[in-house]
Amino acid sequence: MPPPPLLACLLTLLLVTAVAPPAGAFCVSKKAGAHSKPGAPAKPKPAPAPAPPKPTPLIPGADIVRSLCLKTDYPDLCMSSISRQPQPQLPGGRRLDGAGVLRLAMAAVRAKAAEARAAAAALAKDPRTQPQALGPLHDCVQSFDDLADSLDGAEKAIAAGDRGTTGTMLDTVRTDVDTCDQGFEEREELKPVMAKRDAELAKLASNCLAIATAAGLR
Repeated sequence: MPPPPLLACLLTLLLVTAVAPPAGAFCVSKKAGAHSKPGAPAKPKPAPAPAPPKPTPLIPGADIVRSLCLKTDYPDLCMSSISRQPQPQLPGGRRLDGAGVLRLAMAAVRAKAAEARAAAAALAKDPRTQPQALGPLHDCVQSFDDLADSLDGAEKAIAAGDRGTTGTMLDTVRTDVDTCDQGFEEREELKPVMAKRDAELAKLASNCLAIATAAGLR
């Protein structure tokens, strides 16, 4: 026997209410792995590390300059004096070699000797200079001229691959520097007006000898 119409209507309403979701309900998709609480600020991404600065080479072939200068007694003076010299233009992308480094070191000696010669000549003409110092000052001028000649001889020997003459000429450069000093050391009453210049020249000449030895050029 079928249920009365009123009872059938009530049963239908009950079934619809049980199956239908509450009003306003909706589904929210959740991404896998998301566990942050609502409203929590997002973590900032770490800034990328800055790239390390590229080293600036001293000159083309700076590696060999450094390696040879480290063989000298005055490496800092060696590298700084070489860096101030006009750099050679090498053909075909060639890099500086041991002979090239030695030539630059010799150029540093030549430039400093020219300054010392000019200073000695100026002091010799200065009326305030001690009269007893005039002779030693003229000797210094002559010694620096001889030094330039010795450097010329060393240049030719390097070009010819003459190791013996290269060593002899560089030894002579060192002796020429000492000759200027000796004129003042022998007379204690004289102020050693060239001592500072001679001391630097002696170090530069010593560097040339060490570079020539390390590069197998003497």
